[in-house]
Amino acid sequence: DYITETNYRYVGAGQGNLTVNTPFMILWGRILCFLLTLLLLALLIYFLTRPGMSTTSTTTTRAAPLPIGECTFWGDPHLVSFDGGRPSFYGDGEYWIVRADAVRIQGRYMGTKYTEGLAATNKIVVGGAFLKGHTIMVGTLESDVLTVDGQPVLAGFPSSYTLPGGAGSLTYNDQGELVDPATKVWEKRVVTMSLPMGVHITVFRWANYLDFRLMMTAQP
Repeated sequence: DYITETNYRYVGAGQGNLTVNTPFMILWGRILCFLLTLLLLALLIYFLTRPGMSTTSTTTTRAAPLPIGECTFWGDPHLVSFDGGRPSFYGDGEYWIVRADAVRIQGRYMGTKYTEGLAATNKIVVGGAFLKGHTIMVGTLESDVLTVDGQPVLAGFPSSYTLPGGAGSLTYNDQGELVDPATKVWEKRVVTMSLPMGVHITVFRWANYLDFRLMMTAQP
């Protein structure tokens, strides 16, 4: 028996009389693979370069809160300033307690029988841009001064009041740590002010003078 064998010999490009044809399905398969590769590459470039995509991480650092300082006035008048100083003065008059760009607090000092004529805090007035144009005034029990913008507030005891426009709140009760322990023998009448910019003022109203504690951050 016999079998038929066909042999081909490569003689160089364009030199022979036969060519090798690639089957149709194999050719289109290669084209599709090439196109898919291009498509995947294009998608990769798009996702890496579109706005909002970044491989750089960003760390947000929050500023540390400013320390809160405390200043206290009591008696005729004794005081401890924000920096720990202990100046004393005894003359009548009106003086700045805080004179910052936004926060303004003044005190009126007058002699009393209790202090044998030496000046004590008789009234404090709180105002400035941080109160949105409002003014708070607190006087002694004898003066009966307790106003916001010249109008009486906190008529009851205890009572509370909210400043217009959300500029802070006031309470009137018997709560608060005494500035002067010697006054513990008297019934407390305490005005507490919770104001913008972290300003907190506690005023102890006695018959003819005031003690108070002021807490706030440093202001320009």
